[in-house]
Order: sequence, then C-alpha cells, then structure tokens
Amino acid sequence: MRHPTRLPSLVSAALAALAACHPPPAAPEPEPGVTLHIAATNDFHGGLYEAAVKGEEGAFGGLPWLSAAVGSLREEHPDLLLLDGGDCFQGSWPVNASQGRGGIEAMALLGVDAAAIGNHEFDYGGVEGADPLRGALETAAASAPYPLLSANIFRADGSRYAPDNIAPWTLLERDGVKIAVVGLTTTETPNTTLPEHVADLTFADPVTTVKALLPEIEASGAQVRILVAHLTGACEPTSYVRNDDACTPDGEIGRLLTELPVGTFDAMILGHAHTVLHHRVGDTFLLEDRSVGHLLGQLELVVGPDGVDADASRVLDPWPIQHPAVDPGCEDRPFPLDPVDVGGHTLAPDPEALALVDRLEAEAGSLCDEIGCASRTLTRSRQGESELGSWMADAMLASVEGAEVALQNSGGIRADLPEGAVRRESLQRVMPFDNRIVVLELTGAELRRALRIGTSGAHGVLQIAGASYAYDPARAGGTDLDGDGVVSEWEQDKLCSVTVGGKPLDDARTYKVVTSDFLQSGGDHLGPALSAAKVVETGPFIREILWDAASNTQGCLGDAPATPRITVGACK
Repeated sequence: MRHPTRLPSLVSAALAALAACHPPPAAPEPEPGVTLHIAATNDFHGGLYEAAVKGEEGAFGGLPWLSAAVGSLREEHPDLLLLDGGDCFQGSWPVNASQGRGGIEAMALLGVDAAAIGNHEFDYGGVEGADPLRGALETAAASAPYPLLSANIFRADGSRYAPDNIAPWTLLERDGVKIAVVGLTTTETPNTTLPEHVADLTFADPVTTVKALLPEIEASGAQVRILVAHLTGACEPTSYVRNDDACTPDGEIGRLLTELPVGTFDAMILGHAHTVLHHRVGDTFLLEDRSVGHLLGQLELVVGPDGVDADASRVLDPWPIQHPAVDPGCEDRPFPLDPVDVGGHTLAPDPEALALVDRLEAEAGSLCDEIGCASRTLTRSRQGESELGSWMADAMLASVEGAEVALQNSGGIRADLPEGAVRRESLQRVMPFDNRIVVLELTGAELRRALRIGTSGAHGVLQIAGASYAYDPARAGGTDLDGDGVVSEWEQDKLCSVTVGGKPLDDARTYKVVTSDFLQSGGDHLGPALSAAKVVETGPFIREILWDAASNTQGCLGDAPATPRITVGACK
C-alpha cells in the first residue's frame, strides 16, 4: 500500500545525509559599512581669539586651540570630513580689516571641505576692482581652497548666483563613497546684512529649492546627502548650552524636516541660531555648535550598499574647545605653547594658527591702546534693556548736536564689555560691524512704528536713548505692514507706550533721530518705519563714536548706572 507522505520524508532524509557529507558553502558575510567621520563648525565670525562664556570656567575657542582639536581628530581619522554652517566673516578686527579674507584663511588652515554662505558673508560689500556690492565676498571666495555653497540665491534675471568658487552644491568622496553637499542661505538675509548689498538678489524658499535640485543630485550617484545651511530654526527654549530634547526645530530647518520626504538629507550641518543641536530627527542627523569655534561637532555616518544606515550611525557629544585662559591678548608677552587640557584632551596650540593670527594682526594694525576703564562688566541683552546697549545709545545721541532720540539694534551688540582696561579692541568686539550713524527726521508715527517692530520679538529689542517705551511680550495681534497679506512675526504689535524727553510721543511732530545705516536701510525689518525718512546726515562708524565716548568719560564706565528706559510688562 502506498503512503503518499512517505516519499518526501525519505527524500528529506537522503538530502540531510548528503548535506552532512557535503555541507553547502557558507552564505557570504555582508560587507561591512564604510564609516564616514564628520566634524562640523558654524558661525565662526572671525573667531581668531579665545573668549570667556558666561557661567563657564576658563575660556572657549581661539583658532590655535580649534586647529589643534581638528588636527587631533584628523590624526585619528585621516579621511575626516570637515563642514561649516556659514557666517565665517564678521567678528575679530583682523578678519574685518581683511574684508573676510582672514576668515577664509582660517577655514583653509582648519581644512574645511565645504561651507555654507551665511548672511554675514555679504556684510563688507564691494572692494576696489571688483563688484561694488559683493566684491569682498567674491574675492575672498575665489581664494578659498574649498567651495562656498548656496543653492537658493538668484540674480534678478533668474540665474543662480554662482561667481567663482560659489556653487549650489558639490560632490565629495571619502573611502569610495560619493557625498553630495548642498548649501542653503536664510531668506532673512536681506534683513540681517546691509540690505543694499543684496538688493538685486533673491533668496528663494529653501524647500522649493531643494525639491528642484534633487533630480540633479540623484543623477550624480551620490550615496550620502548632506546639507550645509545657514537657516532659521532652533529648539525652544533656544540655548547656548547643550539641548538634550530631541525636538524638531522650528523655522526654515523645521520646514525642511517636515515638508521634504523623510531622510532627504542624511545630515544637516547648521548655523545662524548660535545654539546647540546634536540629535536625530527621523533619519536625519542635526549638528549646530554654538559659534566662534566654541564647540566642535562630531558625527559618524555608516554607509552600506543601500546608503546611510541611520540606526548604525551616531551623533557624538560636541567637543567643547574649553581650556584655561592663556591668550595674552594685548599684553606684551608671548603666547604660551605648553599643552593644556582642552575639553578633556591634552593639546598644544597649533603654531601655524598662531603664525596666521600674528600675520593678520600685523596687516590690520593694532587696536591695543587703552582708552578708558570699566568698573564692572557691562552686559548686553537681545530681549530687554541692557546697560551696555543704553551706554551705546547714549554715546550715539551725544555725538549729534540737537538729536532727540537714538536707536541701536540689540543684534548689533556682539560682546559684553569686560571689567578693567577698555581698549579700542574691546569696543571693536562690542561693535564689529562697519555701521555708520545716520541722522534722520522722523515723524512721531514713524518712530512709533520703528519701536513697534523693534518690540515684536523677531530680532530683539531696540536699545534707546533720549526716550523710553513700554511693551508687553505676551500681547497678541498685529497688522500687515508690508502689504503681503500675512501678519508675520516682525509685524506683531506689542508696544504699549512711548515718551520722548519725558513727554508722550506726538505722532504728528518731527523728531531728530540718530540710528545706524543698517537699520535705516531696512535691517531687522525696519524699512517700513525708517527707509522713507529724510536723511539729514551720515556720520562716522559707530565704533569710532564709542571710542570717543570711552576716551572722554570721567572715571570709569559703569561707575554710575544707566537711567532705565525700557519697561516690560502688561500694558496699562
């Protein structure tokens, strides 16, 4: 009698016996993935020098120490990829005096492979023999041994802004892996640099730009896609210390992460907010590392046959470039060369970086002469009245005969003024921008509008002299000031009241107001309030006014507290 189930059983037994005598070849082991070692910087801002950070011990940054740290990583990982999130320019005196070239030389010394174009790359304008609006950027960029990237900047004729060595994206290679690196620049640039320098350029929507560029990148065969971008966006509350919340940032960064397909970019090297981002959102790793070389970001991307394995990849803790304060600055003594602890690693300062700083200082000329003193540290604040901001506004007001009000944007105040000797260099760090004073005739209504925009929360409050105002940060509502049909953040109305010379502001009266050419030309969205006003005169650089004010102060700055002039709270 046949047993239908018996034959398969016998066959199985025979096959098993055969397999025992002749085992099949072992399945091939999957090829191990290539690990890309990436380091990141952003918002270098001419960061040649170390600096104190409030609430932290010692000092942070300084090109000699940052270069030593990058060199240490490169010894461990010879194929290190170093990327930058933009704003290399605008900070220390030697970099400003070289109109950005010194910043490019510092980035070249570090071995940067590609960098985003930030809004402050446009600050210096033209240079002799080159483009009158952007010659400084274009000349410096052409000298760089690495590409400067931005895909969303277009000329008036619709062509992409791409002078020599400025490109929308580039293709790099490490260990046989092709890496597409795309650049983006914030659409806020016309309001965060001198608007005239970019008046003929358009900063297109980042999401739309990336969507249009993706087919070109895909056709390149790139296995890894990285964004270097100078964009709005942070995790709230925005902080200069480690942010452990794995949030999706807001702003332009948030839009890229939520409006593009998940994993469009494997990593984003970011800048602009001067915050800390070190986490994964979806399949994208985010790195933003304070500013001025205070932190060095690190990321490991594992790349297999199907691209980046996000689960096997990891973002490392940022390396704090924190060390004992050793830079002699203006003191007449050599820079110490002994190794010190730098964020948990023993490093000696890079002699090539020291030589570069010395050369740039020699080219720029010294600002080490002592012109005054400060009895205590005068601090700055973006969101409220600051003693340093009040002193600056007072100095601007006093410099113009007959002026009634002075306005200084908080974002233009870039450093605290430390206690002790005040040197020209000290005040140059406070006000590094080549902003000049402008004297305007403003109606009371225009001045009120300026203060309304300045208290909206979009850019930080306006520091003021000769007048006072009150505002309520919690107040809601606003009106469309630019006629685009949308009430944006800068159009919110939180202003409560204004007085000038102790009297309520008269909307119909004309006032003589001192401010900066940055604000007068529309910076920080103040165009609807200031740009149409009559310009009475244009004066010297604001830092020169500060130098004169410090030199002419009886006693030390800070001996007498500034008169309060900004009130924050519910409108009465």
